[in-house]
Amino acid sequence: MRPTDFRTHLWLNNNATKTDCEQPNGNTPRNSVKIITMITVKQEAFCQALLAGRSQSDAYRDAYNTKPSSTAGAIAVSASRLMADPKITIRIAELRKADAESVCWSRRQSEEVLRGIALSEAIKPSERIAAIRELNAMFGYKAAREAVVQVNELKPIIDEDWL
Repeated sequence: MRPTDFRTHLWLNNNATKTDCEQPNGNTPRNSVKIITMITVKQEAFCQALLAGRSQSDAYRDAYNTKPSSTAGAIAVSASRLMADPKITIRIAELRKADAESVCWSRRQSEEVLRGIALSEAIKPSERIAAIRELNAMFGYKAAREAVVQVNELKPIIDEDWL
């Protein structure tokens, strides 16, 4: 099969893994269908351009090398039709998920780095103290600040006060 083939293929998988077809309850069916969607090179370029922050129309112009005589309305309609294609929306979701996972700095990574700074003898004491303070702030160990609360005495209202 060529990489430019855009047909959807169904594979019957008798030994499916949990990640391939896990159900909401955590069970995996014995016979499951795994859908693999192939898109064209131009469709992939369109998805990549959208992920890079281009508008639908601009992404369409970039991916499909439109003629200069093409109207903005025609390009917008074509881009909109392309976005309505389930294969495209699935691919964009996959790309966004992969992008989010690759750039996400987790709390655990922050903890590991700060712990390394705090425990390292090669780092200045002031930087080690700053790392410890940041770790304390992350875990909520910051000392509570003094709160000033003023309570006024409440008096019952008497009918005479209303007159």
